[in-house]
Amino acid sequence: MLNLVKIGYDERIVNIIRKYGSDILESESFQREKDYIQHGTTSTYAHSLCVAYMSVWLAVRKRHKRNKVDMKSVVRGALLHDYFLYDWHEKNEYHNLHGYTHAKRAMENARRDFSITAKEAEIIYCHMFPLNISRVPHSREARIVCVADKMVAGSETLMIMEYSQNMSGKTAIV
Repeated sequence: MLNLVKIGYDERIVNIIRKYGSDILESESFQREKDYIQHGTTSTYAHSLCVAYMSVWLAVRKRHKRNKVDMKSVVRGALLHDYFLYDWHEKNEYHNLHGYTHAKRAMENARRDFSITAKEAEIIYCHMFPLNISRVPHSREARIVCVADKMVAGSETLMIMEYSQNMSGKTAIV
C-alpha cells in the first residue's frame, strides 16, 4: 500500500479531538454519518475523523509562537466539513453537483445542529477549494483543514484503486 504520509497514532491528537469535539462526536446526528459512504468503503464518519486527526497533526507541526492556530476551530470545522447527511452516490439531479454544493449544505446543517463560530463555518464552507474556486480559505485553520481533506481523500481514493486492482488480478500499488 502507498503511504503518502506516515503519521502514526498519537494519543495527544486524539485527546485534542475529544477535548474540542466531544459534543459533536457524541451527537446522534453526527453518528448518522456512519450510514453514508464517502469514498470506496469509507464512511463519511470515518472520513471526518481522519480529516480531524490529519488537521490537528498538521496544525501541531505548523504551530509557531507568532502564528497560533485556533485548535478548537480546526477540530470542529474538520469534524463537520462533510456534515451534509445524505448519500451522494444516489443518482438524482441534486446529487449530480455534490462536489460543488455539499460544503454549503454541511455548513447549514452544522449551524442548525451545533453552536459553531464564523471561523468554523468558513472552514466547512471553503474546504472544497480549489474545486469551488470562489471559496478561497482565508484563515490558517481553513487552509489546514482544506489540505488535510485533500490528503485524506487522496489516500482513500488510492486505496480504492488498490482494492479494485487486487480484485481484477492486476498488480497492486505498493
